[in-house]
Amino acid sequence: MFQEIPNFLTHEECDLYIQLIDKQNQPSCVSGAGQESSKRDDKSRTSSTSSFNNHMLLHKALNEKIAQTLQLDIKKGEGLQGQKYQVGQYFRPHLDWFQGDSYINHCLHSGNRTHTFMIYLNDNFEGGGTNFPKLNQIVKPERGKAVWWRNMDENKVGIQNVLHEGMDVITGNKYIITSWWRENDFNGGEDAKKANEHHEAQKKTNTVSLVQSPPEIKTFKNINEIPRLTTNGFTKAKIPEDVWGLIQDAYSMLRDKEVVENFDGKKAVIETNIANAESSTLLNFEHIPNIRKQIHNMLLPYHEEWANTKLEPSFIYGIRSYLKGATLIKHVDRIATHHISTILIVDKDLRCGCAHKELGEDWPLEIQGHDGKWYEVYAQPGEMILYESAVCEHGRTKPFEGKYYRNFYTHYKFVNYQYNA
Repeated sequence: MFQEIPNFLTHEECDLYIQLIDKQNQPSCVSGAGQESSKRDDKSRTSSTSSFNNHMLLHKALNEKIAQTLQLDIKKGEGLQGQKYQVGQYFRPHLDWFQGDSYINHCLHSGNRTHTFMIYLNDNFEGGGTNFPKLNQIVKPERGKAVWWRNMDENKVGIQNVLHEGMDVITGNKYIITSWWRENDFNGGEDAKKANEHHEAQKKTNTVSLVQSPPEIKTFKNINEIPRLTTNGFTKAKIPEDVWGLIQDAYSMLRDKEVVENFDGKKAVIETNIANAESSTLLNFEHIPNIRKQIHNMLLPYHEEWANTKLEPSFIYGIRSYLKGATLIKHVDRIATHHISTILIVDKDLRCGCAHKELGEDWPLEIQGHDGKWYEVYAQPGEMILYESAVCEHGRTKPFEGKYYRNFYTHYKFVNYQYNA
């Protein structure tokens, strides 16, 4: 998950950077919420920071060396930052990639942080290790050693397991250099400009008079007339943390209310290859209608932003558990009400009880993009797959090999388009 490189800098280079940090360090900040780009927060971070002029030959040479190591274009680097931690100072567990308001404030031009590269400049102190609690590993500082890791996976989804912290310094002073790398060429000025434009647009939206002409309602009669609104009809993302917390609460409340799914005479799209076995069970959100409504409304703006159109909530059913042997027949969703949808992965148990292997294969969603090609999309608990469900055929045709696979669906319908049979 992370890689260590001993002796990335010489002792002489380390000493030079320590001198530079001592000359110009300022209190460190963390990303702010709303329009607040950054803020001081002594509860999470107490170090001091030095931002280096990356056009100086010394810093430019180090940037080039890091870019070469990561095999990235140097233009994608944010530049170098030096940090100093004195006795008792720390940086509590955090992720380097941005989400929510922080993403809007820092990423609309440059994209998210894909890599973190850190160099220890000294080791004559106690404490101050870099702890990765989800990996149960601590990197020990060594003078001149570098450590780096990826923040985004191949699908550009933030990696949760790289949660890390700068542990408390017990004695002495700890010095490090940190460098972050983006999806696109880094330009902090453009990020700030686009963030400001976004916030100004939000203000205008919030203050528009309620007395307006109603929007023109366009109609469609069949699947071919439904507008295709995104690049290829689907994407994968991390479930927002506040929504994920609410989902976990709902999951806990419903665990003892699991029932065999009943399709009420409707044609079932779920089958099983195991004789006399159930294909799925349901944890029904009807037991918690207020939480169901809250989740639906909280996810609405993410769907509207992705599809770039006004939507309204239509359906949420419940947490479905696909059982061993289950398949999901390829289909499209309801043409009248299921236009933009999401599959939210809640939990899964891949243990198959097989004699020849402990775990069954993971279970991908098979979906046809707007380009006509079929894709397999794998997702983990805490991730969601957004898709244009009324036009993108989808299913899971490979029999599920594990014990259970739990997800639920949120569906939204167009505001400015209407089905007219």
